[in-house]
Amino acid sequence: MQPISIQSDGNGTKPHVASSTVYNEHYSSVMSKYPDGYFDLAVCDIPYGIGVGKMAYLKEVNTSVKQKNGTRLNPNRGKEKYSFKEWDKEPPPQSYFDELRRVSNHQIIFGIDYVNWEGVGTGRIKWDKGVPDGVSFKRYETAYCSLITDTWELPLLWAGMCQAKSLSEPMTQQGNKQLNEKRIHPCHKPTLLYQKLIADYGFEGCKILDTHVGGGSSRIAAKKANEALKLTKFS
Repeated sequence: MQPISIQSDGNGTKPHVASSTVYNEHYSSVMSKYPDGYFDLAVCDIPYGIGVGKMAYLKEVNTSVKQKNGTRLNPNRGKEKYSFKEWDKEPPPQSYFDELRRVSNHQIIFGIDYVNWEGVGTGRIKWDKGVPDGVSFKRYETAYCSLITDTWELPLLWAGMCQAKSLSEPMTQQGNKQLNEKRIHPCHKPTLLYQKLIADYGFEGCKILDTHVGGGSSRIAAKKANEALKLTKFS
C-alpha cells in the first residue's frame, strides 16, 4: 500500500515514495508531475462549495454529552475553536476531474452532488452517517465510484459525539466517548470510513492518491491496511 496525499513541499521535484508523502501545494501543480495512470486509486473529499469553513457551528465550545456511567464529557473544553476560513467557496472545476482521471485508474470522490462534471459515471457510494431526524446536518453523503455502476449504501455512524464502534458494528456507537476519534478539521471524515473503502476497493500494493487530505484520515487508514498485510492477505 502506497498512500500519496498531495499538497506539495514546493520544491518542484517528484519524490521517491516509500509509504506516505504530503505536499503543501495546489493539487493541479502536483498532479501534473505524474504520468498517466500512475495511481491505482484516488480517494478524494473535495470542497463542496457550501462555505463550511465559516458556518456558525464551528463556534460551539460548550457541547457536552452524558455517558452511560453518568459522567458528562465536553470534547471541546480547553481546545481552540476552528478558525473561519474561505477554503470552501467553490468545488474544483472540470479540469480537476480531467486531471484526476488522467493520473489515476479509478476514483472515489466525495461531494459529487455539488459538481456538474462531464464524464462522471453512474457508480455511487451512499454513506449513511446515522444522523437523527430533526438535525440540520445531512444523514447521507454521496461519493462517485468509478469501480461500480449502481448505488451501494455504506452504513457508518458519524453524528456529533456518536461514532461507530467498529466496522463489524458500524451503526453501534462507541460507548466510551473518550475513545472517539478526534476531529481536527471541520470536514473531518472518520478513519473507519477510509478503512472500509480501501478494504473494499483497494488491493495489495496499490498506490492511493488523496488530493485534499482534510483531517488525514485516508493516510491513517492506508497505514493500518499496510500493517494488516503483515498478518493476513489483504483483498
